[in-house]
Amino acid sequence: MIYIMNALLIIGGVTALIGTLGCFRFKDFLSRTHAASIVETFSTLLIISALIIHSGFSLFSLKLILILIFLYVTGSTAIHALTQAFLKHQDNKEKK
Repeated sequence: MIYIMNALLIIGGVTALIGTLGCFRFKDFLSRTHAASIVETFSTLLIISALIIHSGFSLFSLKLILILIFLYVTGSTAIHALTQAFLKHQDNKEKK
């Protein structure tokens, strides 16, 4: 069980690091937000899953699941709002 937990933590950390590097390497805003959103959700899932395995079935694991759901909802909403604001700003630039 500890090997699974360690593997999830390592893979989650590596994917977060790769996503951070991708945010610096991409040229435009939309590619950066895409890289950030995909990696953020996947690495968060892996790391919180490792913490759930570590804590076992308890009230703490239920709280972690609720945190994971909250992060998924707010992260997706925030990236969508940023993208929509960017596209609206681009349309206003083209009209001028």
